[in-house]
Amino acid sequence: MDSVTQSIILWGGVAGAVAGIIALVAKIVKTVKNAITYFTDLKQNVDTLLEHDNAQYMAILRLTVMSDNIPLSERINAGKEYLDKQGNGDVKDYYEKVLKPHDHILKGETA
Repeated sequence: MDSVTQSIILWGGVAGAVAGIIALVAKIVKTVKNAITYFTDLKQNVDTLLEHDNAQYMAILRLTVMSDNIPLSERINAGKEYLDKQGNGDVKDYYEKVLKPHDHILKGETA
């Protein structure tokens, strides 16, 4: 084998190795992009679930405050939690009306 043939074989091997490395890097990049897309979608789904969960929790607190069938202590605790979570509006007004007759007890005073 002459030196030209050996050079062609050598450079052919180098070209094949480079092509293999490029294909491997391309596959890794594609896998990483797919993982990024997957985790981005997963984060959006978790954010949506958390938003719905918070809305449901606020609805439960509203129902607890407004229900006459639930003990007063639970209604007071639910009202505090509702206000702590920035609840407002009619429920807040109703909660304050419910507290008014029991204000002296909550403050530790005797009637």
